[in-house]
Amino acid sequence: MPRKAVGKKRGKYVASYSKETLQRAIEAIQNENMSFRKAEKTFHVPKSTLENHVSGKYDLNSRMGRKPALPEAVESKIVETLKHAAKQGIGVSRTQLLRRTGELCNRLRVTPFKGIQPSKDWWTGLKKRHPELTIRRSEKLSSSRARMMNPVVVDKYFTDLEQIVKDLNLEMKPHCIWNMDETGRSFEHTPIRVISDKKIRNVVGKTSNSRSNVTITACVNAMGHWMPPMFVVKGKTSASLHGFNTEAAPVGSIWSYQENGWMTDVLGEKWFRNVFLKECGPERPQLLILDGHSSHESLAILECALANNVQILSLPPHTTHILQPLDRAVFGPFSAAYNAACSEFMSENPLNMVNKWSFPGLIKIAWEKSFTEHNIQSGFQACGIYPLNKHVIPASGFAPSFPTDVPESQSPASSSAIMSTPESINLFPATVAISVPSVSSDDVRSSLVSISHKSPVSSLSTSAESRESVSATDILTLSNSDTSNFPTTSDISTNNIDNSEPPMIDDPELLLNLIATGQINVVENENEIPEENTGIWNSEIENIFLTPKAKPETKSCSTNRKKRATCTSHRLLTSTEVLQEKRDTENKKQEKLKLKLEREEKRKQKMK
Repeated sequence: MPRKAVGKKRGKYVASYSKETLQRAIEAIQNENMSFRKAEKTFHVPKSTLENHVSGKYDLNSRMGRKPALPEAVESKIVETLKHAAKQGIGVSRTQLLRRTGELCNRLRVTPFKGIQPSKDWWTGLKKRHPELTIRRSEKLSSSRARMMNPVVVDKYFTDLEQIVKDLNLEMKPHCIWNMDETGRSFEHTPIRVISDKKIRNVVGKTSNSRSNVTITACVNAMGHWMPPMFVVKGKTSASLHGFNTEAAPVGSIWSYQENGWMTDVLGEKWFRNVFLKECGPERPQLLILDGHSSHESLAILECALANNVQILSLPPHTTHILQPLDRAVFGPFSAAYNAACSEFMSENPLNMVNKWSFPGLIKIAWEKSFTEHNIQSGFQACGIYPLNKHVIPASGFAPSFPTDVPESQSPASSSAIMSTPESINLFPATVAISVPSVSSDDVRSSLVSISHKSPVSSLSTSAESRESVSATDILTLSNSDTSNFPTTSDISTNNIDNSEPPMIDDPELLLNLIATGQINVVENENEIPEENTGIWNSEIENIFLTPKAKPETKSCSTNRKKRATCTSHRLLTSTEVLQEKRDTENKKQEKLKLKLEREEKRKQKMK
């Protein structure tokens, strides 16, 4: 068990020398003919340790103490799988690791641990042997975001973005590339971290009594400039704006209301006409990048944008956490600055509260600290928009999508070929002595080859020269016949037969007959767990610690997915196709509304 020992324990010394010191002592003995006792006194390394390393009993890189329960190769594979699973958003906890490791050993019928599964001490030792491992709290990532943020979607997006920027001649015009998005701020802020006594169990922070939420619409360009924000408060009439100190808000702010405090089609059009078109400047064309919320895609906004030579590009859905500049580098600092401003404000006076009157002023403080030129430019750069560079997207951003990637459908022939591909199958964890005939269809009895091969786990399959069929009857006949005329090992070398590896047999019946007739001897291995060949371990580790791969789509599923492609990808909203689609949808709505009104009118007439 990996216990922490201090000083001398149970008659065993804890190593007080470094690896470099041990290496110098060994070199002094080997090169300078220094005695073991003198080396012990000179380098302060035990004499027995020097003797074991000089004689080759122990390697210089070997660790102190007993060997780990699992072979080093298997343990390293588990560690790499754990790190890979964490990157994919399917991380393994300590409890899951211990249970799955026990399940792994149970499947392979090995018992390196005393109990059913390893104990916490094994986990402690694993962390010491692999210090890169640690326990982290996972951040929330919805399944839709994990699935949509994949290389195929992002590559198509950047390809179209590059073409749009080139067509609009905006390569050197960062002031004409804009990003717009909404965020919400509540009167009840999150208290900041404070200094406290270690003995106190809970540290409290005062917040507002109200949880009212206000939607804030922000827009920035790649030059680092921002437009005045638009605030949407909850209310049905303009009376809901009473009480807000709008004069204390950021300069040029626009205030509006909505029943739920959300952005709608009408408010989106209001923002576009009263904020964007007035603040974007006279230069044309302009490019506006935003998410695919319904309030951003209304027909009124798109027609107004087209009339003013403004192109609107919708980001791929569920990818804004990586591809949207405001989400990447601005809204995070803005939220932190708002929480700090509220905490500072409430600590100045016990009677201070975050309410309608104080909210705009606190927002202004946070806005000025977070909407800086550096933060905004960093957001556009981190998203690869300006300068245009799709390679800045980190590979870790794509990792969560790999478990849900659906491979292309394969024909039955190709799938069966894959299933029948011969691989090295570990049948016995044993030392195997094999006597197998070097077969040919003309004369099977003429060449019986005796080959001995020792390996902790033998891999058996047919060689290229002996893949012609051999029946079980032939083998049994061979065992009863006279073998005095069979070629010896010296004769085999003249036939250019490679004896460096054992012949490999695919047919289980043939293999069992060879064992039954005594032509293959199976000897148990002294080691419980094979260490040299870990192929079977690798496959089992991946099956246990990683989620199963997605199955190929059928033809019908693939067709349906193509039909939904327009709804699950980025779009140039001001294109002719999208505008026509919006017009058709609007016409259908009007027709349905007209029919509904006609039915109601007929119903009223019947009532009369």
